[in-house]
Amino acid sequence: MHSNELAELAGVTVRTLRHYHQIGLLEEPERSANGYRRYTVRHLATVLRIVSFTDLGVPLAEVRRVLDDAGATTELLDGIDQQTAAEIERLTARRRTIAALRDGGATPDLPTALVPHVPLLRLLEQAWGASGVHEREQLALMKHFSGDAAMPWLVTALERLSVSAEHHATLLRAFAELEDDAPPTETLPLARAMVELLDSAVTLGDVPDLGREGTRMLLAHQDSSHNDAQRRVMEHVLLELDRRHPPTTQP
Repeated sequence: MHSNELAELAGVTVRTLRHYHQIGLLEEPERSANGYRRYTVRHLATVLRIVSFTDLGVPLAEVRRVLDDAGATTELLDGIDQQTAAEIERLTARRRTIAALRDGGATPDLPTALVPHVPLLRLLEQAWGASGVHEREQLALMKHFSGDAAMPWLVTALERLSVSAEHHATLLRAFAELEDDAPPTETLPLARAMVELLDSAVTLGDVPDLGREGTRMLLAHQDSSHNDAQRRVMEHVLLELDRRHPPTTQP
């Protein structure tokens, strides 16, 4: 039989057969007078056996080692079983995450740990009067640069903020409505109120160090969505929080 016939019978491609030849899994058949390979039933049987191994997840490099050594398969199967169990666990965890996101009405990019706080996050998005993309981008940056997908410090902060969700939303709405040239008589009271709210909700000592580059990028991203008045408010908030909670120095 020709290569295309063998490939069709075995359920593989001709390219796969060539690869098996190249790595020594399938011996080269004799060629006819016109130069075509002439495969036999033994070649078909060998290919079917190879496919039975690969269907179990055995790497081709391992197939070559155990194809004709039944005694070597026990250890190989044990390893495959362990890998399969780990893969099942990983996929099961993924399904739990998908279910939690779906049940919570959350977007796929929301860190799983924050799913229980979707109602609060939506309330704050509505107060901000935006699509929420900016906030999700901020979360993605914090998650990445903190190196901690669980973000326990933020979970704790959201739990505390949920108690005063309406007040938080009111402040955020006022912040979003600030005009570019808002006077200090408008910005300073708002900044002070935001300081008090954040200081009661966020334990700064628990906030992970995002590193110089991460902090720079996070602040630049935040700054890109603010007008001058909002930037002045945020500058006041950050400076006041730093004043209240100066970084500890090691002796």
